[in-house]
Amino acid sequence: MKFTRRQIVIGSIFFVLFLLLFFLSTFVKSYLNKNSEELLGRKIELGSLNLNYFRVSVRAGDLVVYEENQRDTFAGFKELYINFDPWKLTRNEYSFSAITLDSLYAYVIQDSSSFNFDDLIPAKDSSAIEIEDTLNSEPFQFSIYDIKLSRGKIDFYDQKIDNRLLMDNLNLNLPKIAWDSEQSEVGAEFEFGEKGSVFLGAEVNHQIKRYDIAIRMNNMELEPVSNYVKQYLNADGISGWFDANIRVNGHMENATDIIISGSTKVDTFKLWEPEGEDVLTWNQMSIAFDSLDLGRSSFNFSKIQLVEPKLVATLNKDMSNIEHLLLPLMITDSLAVDSMPETKADSVLLTFSVDSLLIDKAEVLFTDNTLNRPFKYDIKEIDVSLANIYESAEDVPVTFSLNLNDQGLMSGTSEFSIVDPLNVQLKAKVEKLRLMSFSPYTEYYITRPITHGDFNYDLSIEMSSQQMLNENKIKINELEFGDKTKDTTGINAPIRLGLYLLKDPNDIIAIDLPVEGNPSEPDFSVSRIIWKSFMNLLVKTAASPFNALANLVSTRPEELENIPMLYAQDTLAVDQKNTLDKIAQLLSKKPDLLFSFTQETHPEIEKDALALYLAKTQMLTDKFNPKTEDEIARYKERLNVLSDTDEAFLRFVSNNVNGSDTLSISKSCRQLIGQNELDEAFNKLIEDRSLLIQDYLLNECMVDSSSVEVMVSDLRNIPEELKSPNFNVEVSLK
Repeated sequence: MKFTRRQIVIGSIFFVLFLLLFFLSTFVKSYLNKNSEELLGRKIELGSLNLNYFRVSVRAGDLVVYEENQRDTFAGFKELYINFDPWKLTRNEYSFSAITLDSLYAYVIQDSSSFNFDDLIPAKDSSAIEIEDTLNSEPFQFSIYDIKLSRGKIDFYDQKIDNRLLMDNLNLNLPKIAWDSEQSEVGAEFEFGEKGSVFLGAEVNHQIKRYDIAIRMNNMELEPVSNYVKQYLNADGISGWFDANIRVNGHMENATDIIISGSTKVDTFKLWEPEGEDVLTWNQMSIAFDSLDLGRSSFNFSKIQLVEPKLVATLNKDMSNIEHLLLPLMITDSLAVDSMPETKADSVLLTFSVDSLLIDKAEVLFTDNTLNRPFKYDIKEIDVSLANIYESAEDVPVTFSLNLNDQGLMSGTSEFSIVDPLNVQLKAKVEKLRLMSFSPYTEYYITRPITHGDFNYDLSIEMSSQQMLNENKIKINELEFGDKTKDTTGINAPIRLGLYLLKDPNDIIAIDLPVEGNPSEPDFSVSRIIWKSFMNLLVKTAASPFNALANLVSTRPEELENIPMLYAQDTLAVDQKNTLDKIAQLLSKKPDLLFSFTQETHPEIEKDALALYLAKTQMLTDKFNPKTEDEIARYKERLNVLSDTDEAFLRFVSNNVNGSDTLSISKSCRQLIGQNELDEAFNKLIEDRSLLIQDYLLNECMVDSSSVEVMVSDLRNIPEELKSPNFNVEVSLK
């Protein structure tokens, strides 16, 4: 068959076009890889490029965009697929049937003033002249279907504060976006940190120009943002887990027309100081809000709850640890106030409501280092409940209760007004608050420690802006002060004479102190009046009630007031049982009495003696290994008479403790036994001693259980003069 010249030319053209189209993707890929720096300003590597002319689609794979140094990777993706729909061009519409992006990744770095992608953003040309388009044209018509991003990753590093945030497994699904769409939907999700996940879902109604966004966050770890917290607090970091389920409804053209509803919570939160000590922790904080209407300044919360928060508060002579923690924030706020220009008052009225606000099992660990010796006090089991809080509430109800250092209880109710903060009604009660713990204060102010006493207080306040009526009913049982200390910060006061005048025959100080005043007066202070009266009570020494009781059982008062023990003693001696027998006789004659036994000791000397006892036990056990009852009896006899200077014992300690020749025998025994085992043995000894007293009175003497109370003194704050093994005995009415 013979071809004409025309056929040959046309065939050649088609052949060349075929070759051009066939190799076009290869040419384009090669051109981009070789000239990327001129075209984009960055070096890129494109792994593959495929053009499908029949489906009008482009598929690009394995793209890598490098940093300016041409070595480090900035961004890239595994595959990009774009499918164009040419048939809709007949309707003057640009349409894509699919755009998918697989495994997009980007490494974003921010220094003090710029990002590592700033060079990719064209600089604004200040000499450019904007030309107004005066031609009438039809609206730009477009449609994009099936927009998908899968398995994306964004790694953000803030060099200024050395902080890294990672969003992984990023997925985006946008079914349709078009110029004439009445409604659009979009969904996105990604992983944050090791366990966190985020879901975003949005619906946009173009007709009414409103959007509705759903946000769900689960197990979002807070520690990755610790470095941002350090910019505003003197803290070393935070940790915890954040969850949120939020819905945002807003207007596309009115930025303030936003209504937010949903709930958030933060679990196992910790904030710690640079020294590593936790300042604030909580088990869970949850906030449920019905609507936060930013446009109308209306904020409605259904429930705010804080579960098991713990605050470590330390008062130092320069400032408290809380003030030190907030110092950067306070400095920033003061500068902001100083530089803030005057503005007109906002005419929008703020409204708010909180259906319930709960604090469950809170704890405050307080230390005062401003005295001559540290005062440590733990306020635990703090429960607070508030309800029906809103901007015009006149009577917000409050209930509260707390445990005072395991030495007393406080509870009460109150009502207050949001409109008038001076309109307050309060009823509170403090029960059986043991005062010995406050010895660091009395030593500082009156140079005498409190050795006995419990404090009971009924408080009632009815206050308005013009009048305050306050009732204070104070009852202090068995208040006693110890010997004068060497403190030089005290004030001079007639302590013993004051106690003599205040105490009644039952060894009780009772005061009914009504106070009236005008809260609007500048120098008005309820606390000053109450505290002055209360301090007059604390500086007095009480006479012992055992003077009268001793005659009933033919003994001396001091034999009933104390039950001395020996260090490391774990059984009751004959004289101690005799004292308990006399107390049982008193209870048979006066059944309304309550005897309280408070165990005291010197913790360190007790541990020294206990370490010696345990070391002797270990030596004799290793040597004799008693098994029969006779062997055990002989073993105990040998143990009780074994001297601390026994040569065999000293040799045993020397053989088992390195460097014992330079240590005292008690320190050597401490090292032999070990601190953990010694602490456990000490705690058990204290517990066993209390049980000895209780069991003897209840089981041997058949005393009613309601007549006996056995407890352990606050060994952390115990005065020096009480640091000896002893049961201090107090008596009161049930």
